[in-house]
Order: sequence, then C-alpha cells, then structure tokens
Amino acid sequence: MTCQARSSYITSEILWGYRFTPVLTLEDGFYEVDYNSFHETYETNTPVYSAKELAEMASRAELPLTWSVSSKLDQHAELETEEEEKNQEDQNERNGDVANLESE
Repeated sequence: MTCQARSSYITSEILWGYRFTPVLTLEDGFYEVDYNSFHETYETNTPVYSAKELAEMASRAELPLTWSVSSKLDQHAELETEEEEKNQEDQNERNGDVANLESE
C-alpha cells in the first residue's frame, strides 16, 4: 500500500539537531504505534552550522569549501602563466637595455 504525507512547519517549530522519537515498534510479530510519544523529540549529534551557513562563512573568508583536482590544476596553470609573463617582462627589459645601449 502506498502512503504519502506532506508537512509544513513554521520557523519556531523547527528544532536544529533534534529528531522525532520513533513511534512504531514491532512486538510479537505485529507493529504497534505509540501515539503518546508522537510529538516527542530527542537531541542528536549535529553540526553547529547548517550547510548554507558554512557556505556563507567560506565565501566571506574567500575560502574554498572543497578541494578538487581540477581547481588545483587551474591554480597551477595560472601560476605558470604568471611566471611566463614575468619572464617575458624581464626579457623585454633586458632587450630594452641593449637597444638603449646600441642607440647611444
């Protein structure tokens, strides 16, 4: 049998780091529902911040949330490009000095 349920909660009803107490138990081959604990919750080991808050903190600090090979390869390529540009500038300066000496 298919059963579907939909719930909606307001902000004050949401408890961060809590779960509902199980109400369904199997006893003597039959399932039993304990409606007395239907609204009871218990605390669980949960991170202090939500995923959204962690992402916001990381973006404010400009830190990557994850490390990936492609991002490291991109960083390496950028460093190589910067080094090549610097070498080209150094070469141009040296060539410019030689050109200045020849014109004198």
